[in-house]
Amino acid sequence: MRRTTIDQRRATALLFPIAAFLLAGGLGRRKARDSFESAIREAESIVGGRRIDHIGHPTHYADIVALWAHDKRFADARGHPRLLELTGKHGFASLVHEISRTLDPESVLSILRRYGNVRRTRGRYALVRPFFFTSSQTTMAFEPMAYFLADASSTLGRILKRTRRSRGAELFWRKVECTGLSEKAVKSFTAFARDRSLEFLEELDDWLEARRASETGKRTSADFRRVGLGLFSIYSDVESPHSATSRG
Repeated sequence: MRRTTIDQRRATALLFPIAAFLLAGGLGRRKARDSFESAIREAESIVGGRRIDHIGHPTHYADIVALWAHDKRFADARGHPRLLELTGKHGFASLVHEISRTLDPESVLSILRRYGNVRRTRGRYALVRPFFFTSSQTTMAFEPMAYFLADASSTLGRILKRTRRSRGAELFWRKVECTGLSEKAVKSFTAFARDRSLEFLEELDDWLEARRASETGKRTSADFRRVGLGLFSIYSDVESPHSATSRG
């Protein structure tokens, strides 16, 4: 797949909320710059870990998975995503070309199989995950990771810049956390949160796909906005003593 780069404009947008919070927290410009240089040196020294894989624009893959999961042309009699042949009417290639005629179906299929989204079954292909997963035990896709960081940064940046006269949706940031759990309890929470958040995200995904289908053809592409919700887990040592539980 085509290698994606981050230009200076995108890097500045990504770093803006971090810089704002550093300055607001009392760290001067020089120390903030020194901290960033130190972070770069630490990143350069990392050896091992997961290989970073460039896969191209990530929303294409997410859209393909969503279409496969929701469109009746690619569903079985029970309404579930059906097994697809690579070619043929309503096969995998036609599914991919519904999203973009410029995509190569075999390359897309290779990426989806690499991260466990699709598996080969009796000469056909099955969708095994309702959302586009982007990491394996050895590899992580660069572009989805970059987009996730950019989305989180953009949300904080818009909150920082927002005034009473600002137009557009009022974005939000929510978090729950607890500092009194054992490793065993942490594992139980992670499993619980993964299952419950998947159900929640599937409900949101159904809502978004239904709304997108109802608005198709009503407006030009300039009127559309990209919207969604991202979740991530938290795991760290306790940095300073405080109450056993806290919520934000």
